[in-house]
Amino acid sequence: MRILFIYSTQKTIVKEKPLLGQEGISHGISSIAGMLKKHGHECQLVVLDRVRGKQNIHILTEKIKTFDPQIVAFTAVYSEFEFICEMASILKKSSPHLFLLAGGVHVTLNPDERYLSLFDAICIGEGEYPTLELIQRIEANKPLSGIENLWIKTSGGIEKNPARPFITDLDKLPFSERNMWQEWILEPNTRLTVLLGRGCPFNCTYCSNHRLRKVSQGRYVRMRSPENIIAEITALHNRFPDVNEIYLEVETIAIDLSWLENFCDRLHEFGKQTDFRIKFVTNLRVFPRLNLDFVFRQFRKANITAVTIGLESGSYRLRKEILKREYSNEIILEAASLAKNYGIDIALFNMVGLPAETKEEFGETLRMNQLIQPAFHATSIFFPYPGTELYEMCKQLNLLPENVSTKNERQFAVLDLPGFPKKDIQRSFNSFHYNVYKTGKKRSILKLLIYFSMCYFGHNFYADLKIGLIRFLYKIRGNKLITTELFSIFQKSK
Repeated sequence: MRILFIYSTQKTIVKEKPLLGQEGISHGISSIAGMLKKHGHECQLVVLDRVRGKQNIHILTEKIKTFDPQIVAFTAVYSEFEFICEMASILKKSSPHLFLLAGGVHVTLNPDERYLSLFDAICIGEGEYPTLELIQRIEANKPLSGIENLWIKTSGGIEKNPARPFITDLDKLPFSERNMWQEWILEPNTRLTVLLGRGCPFNCTYCSNHRLRKVSQGRYVRMRSPENIIAEITALHNRFPDVNEIYLEVETIAIDLSWLENFCDRLHEFGKQTDFRIKFVTNLRVFPRLNLDFVFRQFRKANITAVTIGLESGSYRLRKEILKREYSNEIILEAASLAKNYGIDIALFNMVGLPAETKEEFGETLRMNQLIQPAFHATSIFFPYPGTELYEMCKQLNLLPENVSTKNERQFAVLDLPGFPKKDIQRSFNSFHYNVYKTGKKRSILKLLIYFSMCYFGHNFYADLKIGLIRFLYKIRGNKLITTELFSIFQKSK
């Protein structure tokens, strides 16, 4: 059977290639597609971007015409869901014979019977086995009743089936299907991502893990075996021999130190076989009593050369009372110092404009970044996503505006806080990069120009400038787009 997956983004630079690099792929879709292909089904993909307007309709209808799928599977986060519904509505009218399936985080957290007026079924939770079972039933012309995880339209009305337990053994899942993404990727020889596990043990209030944990029964936090991960890394190295960096994606890699040591031993052995040509990057969640020296020793052994750490806010009060992230600034500084000693770059996650934040507390975030001088950072403006505790807090405090725009969310301020007005949040965000690095000793002229443009013209100006330059280079150079150094700067300064 032929299944077409629909994914949407707001990051299109070149209309034919909406994804800048390999990191743009969705592992949720890729895992489901891998499962379906393992069982003999054919999968293709369309990447849409609402910025492209009516071009999306043309792209979608052309793919429907050439691929002729029986099932179209949509996924979306909150900010993309309205657009995905618009595309599904167009398909429902133009191709009523198609079976439309919707899933993803937004549908899982906010299931609604009204979705079944547009889609034939929605998937709640992990989608590999429910989607496979649905396709097998359709293919065998069997009743679709009783498929766990699915809300589905039947002759008797809407059937809401319970969710099956979380997948216990992630090693049984096929590797992420990446083939169908390649036609949509602008620069193929860029950093790859490998998913190490699923679930998170923490309850950060800006995240939806506390809700996702309740969707099914069984163990929520699961890690793949080191052997299984190394097998995928080896396969990727053979397929993309020119890529020399892989991001090890996981909520926190150090929750089980015994697993971490075993995994890093395996990475070390892989490194010896490849002359340590591949560098690794990962995410570390710090918490009290974590043996940081042990962790960074393992990282060094495994050729993990950069680590991203969630500072989020430099204010201990905000972290403890608002974010449920209780750790001191001293722990963050210790991690940065140890990383430096082991020759590992540190990146920081920061948020600006959190509920109850003051300008003075934002100043603490800025000072921490100035002290650490991270190699790069991912800083965003807080956005209240439905399904999170902070969204409910914003509602209770009457902080939500009547209309919350999802266009380029996390780049534009949406909250007007008593101690941190909206215009100051935006100004602080725009100038953050420049203010962090303006006194640094190792900032290149190009990076300083980028940060300077953000400071005085804002992120939108910089994004437009970046897009314009890449489009120009793509036009004159085709797929030999930009140098690795320039691409890296763009990636790390986004």
